[in-house]
Amino acid sequence: MNKRMIAQLIVVCFSGVSAIAIAAGPPPPPPPPGAGPMGGPGRQQVMPSIPHRDWHKGQRVPADYRNHNFMLDDWRGHGLNAPPRGHRWLGVNGDYILVTTNNWTISTIVPGTQ
Repeated sequence: MNKRMIAQLIVVCFSGVSAIAIAAGPPPPPPPPGAGPMGGPGRQQVMPSIPHRDWHKGQRVPADYRNHNFMLDDWRGHGLNAPPRGHRWLGVNGDYILVTTNNWTISTIVPGTQ
């Protein structure tokens, strides 16, 4: 009798877990290639308000561009030279902007698109 109750308890437990798994539904589909971890686009680096022809050497980069979404850590992969000490490459609208990190002024502009 004791073994029969244990067997019934095990069956009930497994059926409860199955019902929970079925209620949860299927897992979401994986994000498309190039998408970020939350399924949205990856680093977009596009802000249409300032195209490359409006950037000028010596100009301060607007605050909207001073975040990690525009900073390029893989400058070699983009065919750029190593940034000098105190400088950083930004990628904006397909262009590459070398800025000083202390006051965010543009040192060099490398157009990526025409």
